[in-house]
Amino acid sequence: MKKNIIIILLAVTFIGSSCTEFLSVNEVNPNNASKVDAALVLPAALNDVAYTMNYPRRFDFAYLWHGLWSISKGYTQPANLVTYNLINSDYQDAFTEFYRTANNLDVIEKGSTDVKACNYAAISKIMKAYIFQNLVDCWGNVPYADAFKTASGVLKPTYDDQQKIYEDLVVQLDAAMALIQGAPADATAIPASSDIMYGGDMGLWLKFANTLKLRILIHQSDMAGRTTYIKDKIATTATIGYIGAGESALVNPGFLVSASKMNPFYGYFYNAAGSSNSDGVTYYMAGKDVVEFMKANNDLRIGSFFNLPSSGTSYIGNVFGVPNSDASVLDQKFTSPLGYSAGVSTTMIGTAKKSAPILTDFESLFIQAEAVQLGLIAIGDAQALYESAVTQSYIYSGLKNSDAVTFLSQSNSHTNFTMAANKRELIITQKWESLNGVAPIEIWTDYRRTGFPSLLHFSTTTGKKNDTPPVRLLYPQTELTVNNANVVAVGKIDAFTSKIFWQNR
Repeated sequence: MKKNIIIILLAVTFIGSSCTEFLSVNEVNPNNASKVDAALVLPAALNDVAYTMNYPRRFDFAYLWHGLWSISKGYTQPANLVTYNLINSDYQDAFTEFYRTANNLDVIEKGSTDVKACNYAAISKIMKAYIFQNLVDCWGNVPYADAFKTASGVLKPTYDDQQKIYEDLVVQLDAAMALIQGAPADATAIPASSDIMYGGDMGLWLKFANTLKLRILIHQSDMAGRTTYIKDKIATTATIGYIGAGESALVNPGFLVSASKMNPFYGYFYNAAGSSNSDGVTYYMAGKDVVEFMKANNDLRIGSFFNLPSSGTSYIGNVFGVPNSDASVLDQKFTSPLGYSAGVSTTMIGTAKKSAPILTDFESLFIQAEAVQLGLIAIGDAQALYESAVTQSYIYSGLKNSDAVTFLSQSNSHTNFTMAANKRELIITQKWESLNGVAPIEIWTDYRRTGFPSLLHFSTTTGKKNDTPPVRLLYPQTELTVNNANVVAVGKIDAFTSKIFWQNR
């Protein structure tokens, strides 16, 4: 990707920059949306999504609460996370970033009413759906219908019902797919310099949209009386297919080994000189649950996910939520850090130039495997999809097909599909470890809706507010300050009992 693409994106809120210094394109007047240069706004918006989804601090709680990461003994444990005592300012940056990015996408959509601009309109709809699915999964009811009506004088948008938002996201995705399929022969082609995810390949955007739609629907699969709705909605676009092997949605604007131009995940841990950032690699360490699970099942991906401790010859993880004063908490030198090797992109931390995942092929294949196993998709082989998902995760981790075959063929109910008594649990558990460092919100969502993996150990910190982690985030303090009446109108919110609508357990 050419260096000049990076220059376009420097106005984006990026690594180390202030959230208020967002996009130069944000200065576009929504009243003159038809004048927006979508070719310039789109790459910045896609890059913003990649930043929010991949910057470790945005959703680190998902890794910490679910046995994947821990905090080094060299640091004070984050009290609000180990005690499950969330406050309104926790993770509000993600909320703000999501809305700012969605606003830019909305500007593109409103400025792409000409039939020839249908591909830009479609991508905007798809990525807005992606953002709002994540907003609902974290916060429930959120501003939706009135979210981008500042030009009409709506400065304090009302909060919409979360289930209705989810249902409309399916409608919007169907509309986006129809736009792509019905594009005229002279439709404006999106150049690779603008489409920094799929390089202008609208066939892949179709599959991404349909996979996102399936993810939205599968989240509702444990709701009573929802099966017919889910099956009917899946059937309407079933012929389009889903993201398959080698078709991951990955964003790369032309990441460089240069300050503020690196992969956001890598850039949290290492600087452009290749030196580790303070409070980066020494802060987050391996989680005990996933390390013990991987060791017990001879999982070679462990060498990609984690490094050996500085003292010792075996991978070791720690339990998040054990007080530092507890003798069972391992000293930093005895706990495995997150996987890294200079110049190796297949480790968890990767490299400065590594593409940032939005929705990987292995996540898509796990979703499809679960949908087939539940009988929501009429055609397909759950075992083949599951095994393909694990194989693609192995490849993403720098391993070979043959390594995956050996792993999957073990006489082991935790890896072998045929031997597993609960095949859905197998799918979700393998998805849990595969998405480590890749998709935090989906890990949290899967646990909330299914209870898998069932092997997790939760915080033992004295004074914790609940035996298990929160089921939602609290509305941002910024919203309480500037949009208080509409937040209050939602009703009393409890982090442990105000479940997202699809959680049926």
